[in-house]
Amino acid sequence: MTLECQNEIFRMTKQMVKERLDITGLNCIKGASGKVILDDKCIKDSWKEYMEKLMNEENEWDHKISAEVKEGPADCIRMDNITVNRHHNTTTFR
Repeated sequence: MTLECQNEIFRMTKQMVKERLDITGLNCIKGASGKVILDDKCIKDSWKEYMEKLMNEENEWDHKISAEVKEGPADCIRMDNITVNRHHNTTTFR
C-alpha cells in the first residue's frame, strides 16, 4: 500500500472520528416527563433510565434474518485488507 493511500485512510478515519464526537456543553435535556432537566446528576440519571428502558424492551421481528454467532477475539484488520475508493469517498475492509 502506498504512502498516499495510507494518508488517505488516516484522513478519512480522522474525519469519521470527528463526525462522531459528542457535542459538549449541553446543560439541559427534556426528561421522560417532558420537563427540562438542568442538574448534571439528574441528566445522568435520566439518560441511565432511558438507556435501561431502551436496552430491556422487547422488539418484534419476523425472524427472516439469521446470522452466525461470532465467539472469541475480534479479527485483526491489517493495512493490506483495506481498500480506498476515492471516487465514492469510501473505505472497505476485506
